[in-house]
Amino acid sequence: MELNQLLEMLRHTPAMQSKQAIYSISANTTCHVDSLDSLYAYPGDDTAALLLNNQTLLNEQSLNSQYILHACEGMLPSFVANHPYFAGWSAVMANISDIAAMGGRSMSVVNSLWHTSNEHTQQLMQGMQDACNAYGVPLVGGHTHFEAVSQPTLSVAIQGIARRLLSVLHVKPQQKILIALNLQGQFHPNTTYWKCFERVSARILQSQIALLPQLAEKNLAHSARDISNAGILGSLLMLLEATTSGADINLDAIPKPDDVDWFKWLQIFPSFGFLLTADVDKCEEIIRLFHSQGIACSVIGETNVSGVIAVQQKQQKQQSIFWDFNSQVFTGFCYVNVLKKIS
Repeated sequence: MELNQLLEMLRHTPAMQSKQAIYSISANTTCHVDSLDSLYAYPGDDTAALLLNNQTLLNEQSLNSQYILHACEGMLPSFVANHPYFAGWSAVMANISDIAAMGGRSMSVVNSLWHTSNEHTQQLMQGMQDACNAYGVPLVGGHTHFEAVSQPTLSVAIQGIARRLLSVLHVKPQQKILIALNLQGQFHPNTTYWKCFERVSARILQSQIALLPQLAEKNLAHSARDISNAGILGSLLMLLEATTSGADINLDAIPKPDDVDWFKWLQIFPSFGFLLTADVDKCEEIIRLFHSQGIACSVIGETNVSGVIAVQQKQQKQQSIFWDFNSQVFTGFCYVNVLKKIS
């Protein structure tokens, strides 16, 4: 498949279109902030961060500071109805990934669910409980509604804590873009969900997810974004949009199983997958840390000021533009003007 055709198809997937629909809400978002710390609570990252104890930080974050983190995931009703156990597990797993992508460690999980089937409700609860046990995060309660006319629905929220944040607000030009992916998985049948947790010990799952706060606390990375249902390139847009940064991406550098085509792989929603930005002199250590936990990691590009995300396949000598923030928003969560005022 030609690169132009591949990118055109990816721009019009249902997942990409659902992210673009967010703009109807984000367009009315008004910021009333006077510091970067207060901006961390606004949409952009998948996790909101609030500085504890009204601490004042000068110039940069301190490891003596603490941020309380909040995130929430809602599962599609069809997913809840057709795959109750996996929906329960995924809701917890996605929240834990959001907290990790902010440089945090998860503390507790709560849920709200509505269902018509007692059996499916038990499977949902078991999926959530098993995921909490595997990742070492307590499930501490929530809300349950059960009646014959209810639509199967699940929402799960999480709390976490961080000492140093990884945030899309930290993206600047000339940062290297890295991808970290667990290739030791498989697709859930008839979905884009890439599962890397089955038959994996809790010790390994916890060690792998702990890499993200370690990167933050060692000041190795500036920003991170977990790869979500928008796929690899859609998640990249959400990493860059807050600062309207551009990027040059080398598609050939993205780790991929040989038996999966690019169109399917670029749509993956992996149980362990992150995009990060870092300075060039930190990349080797980041890659080494991920490799030590069996995670594939590589530099796939670099940020710039253009606002244009260009993708190339060097082996095929092809290059094309995937997105141009100068002419089209994605989710609409952009804070360039606010960042200029508070810098």
